[in-house]
Formats: sequence, C-alpha cells, structure tokens
Amino acid sequence: MAAALGVSPRTLDKWLLPASSKDFRHMPETAARLLASQYGIRKSTNYSLPYDWSNPAMPDNALILSVLRRAVFTDIVRVCAQFGLARVRQLADTALTLVPENESPILSRILNRMLNSIEIAQAQNQSTRQAA
Repeated sequence: MAAALGVSPRTLDKWLLPASSKDFRHMPETAARLLASQYGIRKSTNYSLPYDWSNPAMPDNALILSVLRRAVFTDIVRVCAQFGLARVRQLADTALTLVPENESPILSRILNRMLNSIEIAQAQNQSTRQAA
C-alpha cells in the first residue's frame, strides 16, 4: 500500500496511528482519495447516513455539503469536529443553493441554529479546559 502511494512504510504507519499518538501524522487528502478509490475507504463510516455510498473518493467539501443538505444534527457535529466549524460555516451558503428554492429559507434557519449551538458548545468546552 505504501508503494502504491509513493511513500515509505514508516510514513504510512504514522498516518494509520491513533490521533492520540505522538507520532501520528495526518494523511494528505490526495493520499486518502487514492486509497478510497482503490480500496473503497469511506469517509462517512461514523455518520448516520452513507453520504459517500456512490463515491468513496468524494472530496471533503462534497461530503460537508451532503451532510449540510440533510441537516442531521449528529452528523453536522461530526463534520464540524472532523473539518472545523469555520470550514463548515463557509460551505453552508453553498448548501442552500443545492436545495429547491422553497426549502432554502427553512434549511437556512435550521443550519444557523445548529451551527450556533455547536459554536456555543465549543466555546463552553474551551472555557472549561482553560479553567481546569
């Protein structure tokens, strides 16, 4: 697998370590896409819906947009944890253009409430950590 990606076995090992390990390194998106296309690795395995069922090599932004369009709160929390709240917020307006025009105002209100709730929770979590 390392040879197919053009990296050393040690580099691949570091990508596959748990995030809590001091040697852990994030796998570049291009490597993740290549693995997904060759081995069917899914990005949405921990989500409530198989957002990438038709395309395991789906780009990250496409996954985020799919999650936003469905507006499943637990999945939005997961996508914010995985890709960052700022990136998800940036794509929220684009997600609104992907739904029928009459659904856009409703989805906009739902997403704003969800993202605001996530932002509040993150701020509370950060202040709790700082106090500890």
